[in-house]
Amino acid sequence: MINQLRVILETDKDDVYRDIEIEEDATLEDLHNVIVQSFDFDGIEPAAFYLTDEELNQGMEIPLFSFDETKPVNNVMGNTLIKDVLSKENPNLLYVYDFLNMWRFLIHLMDQKEEKEPGIEYPQVVFAQGIRPEDPPEINFDNSSQDDSFDDNLDNPFGEFYDYDDDEWN
Repeated sequence: MINQLRVILETDKDDVYRDIEIEEDATLEDLHNVIVQSFDFDGIEPAAFYLTDEELNQGMEIPLFSFDETKPVNNVMGNTLIKDVLSKENPNLLYVYDFLNMWRFLIHLMDQKEEKEPGIEYPQVVFAQGIRPEDPPEINFDNSSQDDSFDDNLDNPFGEFYDYDDDEWN
């Protein structure tokens, strides 16, 4: 099966996203690589995917590689299949590239195709909208200065990022 994904970059500018087709048996590392290439990153920074719930709350981390030798090695991108973390019931993932700059993405499963198209190599970028800005948007972690109406903006899939308490960070 082929997953059709929309990878949306959090930005305070125009919409920036890529539509990617990738096999469900591909790993998250394969998805990481196509995201890095399609958004013109150099690929040398650490990154991680995060499972989410319906409200896009950040869940379990799946890193590119483990910094902690005490954690199991199977919880890394190279050992995690896309079909094990994305489905119609759980259609979203969060992705962070470069933890110093915090490039943040929402990954949404748009559709699934039963069969590969002959002659097509996967993964592939099938549509690109916008250009990645030079710098990621600044993150304001101070909730007291925030506009209360921001939480009601359902068009912003990243609204929950601005609602973290200091105690909620992993």
